[in-house]
Amino acid sequence: MFFGSRYHLANELRDATHQPFRNATPAEKRSKISICVIDDNPFEPKRNLENAGYRITFLGDVNSIDPVTSHHIVLCDLMGVGTALDQKKQGAFLIKEIKRNLPEKYVVAYTGGGFNQIVSRDAAINADFLLKKDADIEEWVDTLDMFISKLVNPYEVWQRQRLALAQREVDSKTILELESAFVTSIIQRERPGSSKFKRFVESGDLSKDARSVLQGMIASGLYALLFG
Repeated sequence: MFFGSRYHLANELRDATHQPFRNATPAEKRSKISICVIDDNPFEPKRNLENAGYRITFLGDVNSIDPVTSHHIVLCDLMGVGTALDQKKQGAFLIKEIKRNLPEKYVVAYTGGGFNQIVSRDAAINADFLLKKDADIEEWVDTLDMFISKLVNPYEVWQRQRLALAQREVDSKTILELESAFVTSIIQRERPGSSKFKRFVESGDLSKDARSVLQGMIASGLYALLFG
C-alpha cells in the first residue's frame, strides 16, 4: 500500500491537536468508555463506580470471550469464573484468552478472597493490573482512570496495537504501513467507517493474525472513539 512520499509515524500523535479528549473532564472521559465485569458473585464496587460516572455492565460468568468484545476495559474475578474453559485456572485462563485474542482490552484481575498462588501468578503475567475486590473505591477510581486516559489517547492505543502485531510476528514493513494509515486517518480526521486504515485492515493484504488484532479494536468502537 502506497502512502505518498513518506510514512506517518505514531510520534506525530503526541501533538495535543491530535488528542480528541485533551479538554475533556475525567467524567466526560469515563462516559465514553465501556467497562464490563466478569464475576459469579455481585460486584460490590459497581454502584459507587457508576455514581462516579463509569459505564459498567455486569456480565456474570461467561463461557467464552465473545461477550467482552464490545467493551474497552474488563474487570475479571479470578475464582469461580471461566470454569467452562479451564476448571483449574478459571479466571486466569479467561484473562489469558482475552489478552491473546483481544489485545486492545485493558484487563484488571481481582479476587474477593486470598490470592491463589498459581492462579494469581498466571493472572499477573497476563492482566494489566491486579486488585483486591474490596480495595478502596479511590484505588478502583485511580486504576480505571489510568487506563481510560490511555484508551482515549491515539498514541497509546497504537503502541499496544503495534506490540500485539509484533508478538504475532507480523513483518515490520506491514506494521509500518498500518501505523502510517492509522496516523493519517487520525490526523486527517477521516470518517472512521471509510478511513484509509479501515480499508487497509479489511483488504486482502493482511495476514489473518494481523487482521484479527486490528478488527478487535474496530469492533469494540475504540477506533471510532479516537475521532472524537
